[in-house]
Amino acid sequence: GPLGTAFSQDLSWWGEELKLYNAIVVCLCVSYTFAQGSHVRVDLVYSAVSHRTRRVIDMFGSLFFMIPAITITYLYAWFFMWRHLMTPTVTATSDLDRMLMQARIFRWNVETIGFSPNGFNAYFLFKILIVAFCVMVFLQAIAFFWRSYLEWIEGEESAGKYADYDTTGDE
Repeated sequence: GPLGTAFSQDLSWWGEELKLYNAIVVCLCVSYTFAQGSHVRVDLVYSAVSHRTRRVIDMFGSLFFMIPAITITYLYAWFFMWRHLMTPTVTATSDLDRMLMQARIFRWNVETIGFSPNGFNAYFLFKILIVAFCVMVFLQAIAFFWRSYLEWIEGEESAGKYADYDTTGDE
């Protein structure tokens, strides 16, 4: 191998691994991006209303959009991860009855199949990432609701008081 390092995976495995790196960036940075206010927002009504109305919109969005959507996503993600953990491993030494039972299970287990014959074989990492994504977004939705509630109670002078935005140090 190059530089004395031996690679045991096919080139297509490394190509498909790039999808994992993209998923890591997306899943682990969504909550941070939302907390920093860097997410995409369609500002049709939000900019034209008062501070207290903005906080009501934020609280409503947290309770009726973010939390239900991420809860449904979590239920599906947990099911996919649980099913991956519960699927028995295939061995060449199993008897015929066990292999037939496993064949019925694997027939429906399509979300763990690679795109190429020697492709990426660690799709369980994607399932773990989706569950972690759901947990972080759920916590962010609760924190956003609470921050909006506190700013709604305290009034306009508290706008941004509870937001902890990162700075580059140049300000």
